[in-house]
Amino acid sequence: METFDAIISGYGPTGATLANLLATMGMRVAIVERDKDIYDKPRAITADHETLRAFQAAGLAGKITEGTCPHPGTDFIGVEGQVIKRFYPLPAPGPLGWEPTFMFYQPTLERVLRDGVKRFESVDVLLEHTLVSVRQDAEGVEVNITGPDESSKTLWGKYLLACDGARSAVRSQIESPLYDLAFDERWVVVDADLHDDVELPERCVQYCRPTRPGTYIVGPGRLRRWEIKVLPGEAPESFNDPEHLERVLSTFVDPSGVEVKRVAIYRFHAVVAEKWREGRVFLLGDAAHQMPPFMGQGLCAGVRDAYNLAWKLDAVLRGNAADALLDTYGQERRPHVQTVVETAKSFGLIIGELDEQAARERDRRLGEELAAGTAQTIRQSFIPGLETGLLYRDAVGKRSAGAGKLFPQPWVNSEGIGPMRLDDLVRGNFYIVIRDWALAAAARDALGVVASLTDAKVVCVVDEGQGGASLEAELIAVTEELGLVARWLAETGGVAAMVRPDGFAYGTARHQAELKDMIVSLGRALTLAPHPEERAAAV
Repeated sequence: METFDAIISGYGPTGATLANLLATMGMRVAIVERDKDIYDKPRAITADHETLRAFQAAGLAGKITEGTCPHPGTDFIGVEGQVIKRFYPLPAPGPLGWEPTFMFYQPTLERVLRDGVKRFESVDVLLEHTLVSVRQDAEGVEVNITGPDESSKTLWGKYLLACDGARSAVRSQIESPLYDLAFDERWVVVDADLHDDVELPERCVQYCRPTRPGTYIVGPGRLRRWEIKVLPGEAPESFNDPEHLERVLSTFVDPSGVEVKRVAIYRFHAVVAEKWREGRVFLLGDAAHQMPPFMGQGLCAGVRDAYNLAWKLDAVLRGNAADALLDTYGQERRPHVQTVVETAKSFGLIIGELDEQAARERDRRLGEELAAGTAQTIRQSFIPGLETGLLYRDAVGKRSAGAGKLFPQPWVNSEGIGPMRLDDLVRGNFYIVIRDWALAAAARDALGVVASLTDAKVVCVVDEGQGGASLEAELIAVTEELGLVARWLAETGGVAAMVRPDGFAYGTARHQAELKDMIVSLGRALTLAPHPEERAAAV
């Protein structure tokens, strides 16, 4: 029987991202995928800088950004053709060191991810194989699969990570029910290439018209997409009739100016799995959640799942954390993604309103908010931070300032090292960011006596020309571009921040005593049982 650290069921973007991350961490991985190759048509089309940060951790972000383009922003158009709502991406460069929101071609992205997996001899990819059954015990998971010739095979792994889509067989086997957020609509997605200079909006558009709600998306290159709501009494299959498709599409664009590449009927559904972990089995991506596409967050959510779980598995397998750390995966990801799904649903209700009187009242209300400047117009502002899980809290359970927020990733410079993104200096570890050299040295000493954090780094962000600029294994002095760290610390009122391997802040400290307590608190949270001398030495 073949043995693996992790068995991944499903080789879409979530599974491929997870495989790259785990292999980068040195794990032995098997991937079970029922299809022979990548689906050759675009599906997901939008992603954000959080996904690129995860791809960066896998060493693939630069390659993935080739051929992409920045998201142009979105206008919501009301009954009379007026703009009633507007979204803009964060201005580039964003706080995470990458384009805040970008458009891509999914088959190309998936090819980069799969080519990335080929870098690792420790990963076995089993295409055209189907997972049949799962059995687990305290030591691991036994997975039975069948191949293209109907032959059976058994794999054994320490963990099974289910990235097997909305109809997840693994989710069914662990009997995880879906929590329904009451949004279930049929829409038709039309992907097309421009072959003439058709006059189309430069920004994406949500057509909030009761006669035919729809979405227009500007993809990379000449790719354009229309998402069209199926009306009551209209059969979704009618869009397979070229005449009907052309008649409906003509209300958005001159059909003679585009070459239709794909017509797909989708169920825009809003659900979240209630159970994300069953022993050594975990759900990720569409197996754990499905959402309407109105925020462009479907693929992003799956990549967040992969990044969140990967470093925790690594910490547990290396003996730096107890198994209980893996419980924080669902504790953190479920409420986060449910908030995103609920927001996507709310946008879908705005766009898809079919009652004209209600639509006109919507237009009035949203138009007034936009004119008054009270409407939120930055799309990233709708993506929450973490509120539960592995976060620093005070004695009464209140989260410290900044805990659960994404920590910025500036370009930094250090003696002997040219410009690079911060994550590349601290890859795979917890790290502390400080602006004071003496406090940085104290943090390094405090980390040294907490067994689970001996690999953690301290980064001291100094001003140009300050002393103490050196590069050591545990203490790194850097200068930063754009002042992102200084601004983040000032906004949270902290003198130091502890950052997790996935870029979220564990917490901030306002003074040296709190910094040392934060270090001990994290050590205790990871191991559940710190040595008394560790707390005494640190505090």
